Amino acid sequence: MRFLAPSLEHPFGTDNIGRSVFDAVWAGAKNSLIIGIGCTVINMIIGVAVGAIWGFSKKMDKWMIEVYNVVSNVPFLLLAMILTYAIGSGFKPLIFTMTVTDWIFVAYFIRTQVMIIRDREYNLASKCLGTSTWTIITKNILPYLISVIMTYISREIPSIISYEVFLSYMGLGLSSEY
Repeated sequence: MRFLAPSLEHPFGTDNIGRSVFDAVWAGAKNSLIIGIGCTVINMIIGVAVGAIWGFSKKMDKWMIEVYNVVSNVPFLLLAMILTYAIGSGFKPLIFTMTVTDWIFVAYFIRTQVMIIRDREYNLASKCLGTSTWTIITKNILPYLISVIMTYISREIPSIISYEVFLSYMGLGLSSEY
């Protein structure tokens, strides 16, 4: 059963031990999609919440921009490799590594978008009429960001998958067993 050519039983053939190559590809794709989607969901939940408040609050902007400057000046892959090496490889440590600092980039992007929408006339009128900040954020700003958020998600999932593949290639991600 070693090195069989592709057939109906083994669509991609078999490897040197006789295992189906299709099963290995499917297992790797499943893990990559779970990590990519899971990390993206966590990053988006934290990033959109923090970014919406960050973009609306000028007090929070002063110190969050400093945090962003520090985090953004450290290469993400270097930080991910150090964290993965320190806390170990595996499914949960890899998800933690991919989300511990990546959410701040989402928050910065959302902050910029919120700042653009925040100063429009209808939001200024709402504020003058006594509408609470929370209502302005949830009713006047976030609905306009849905298309922007969906576009960011479509960029984030492949990015996380490529980081996961690189870390696995370096021996710091998931093992190649299936």
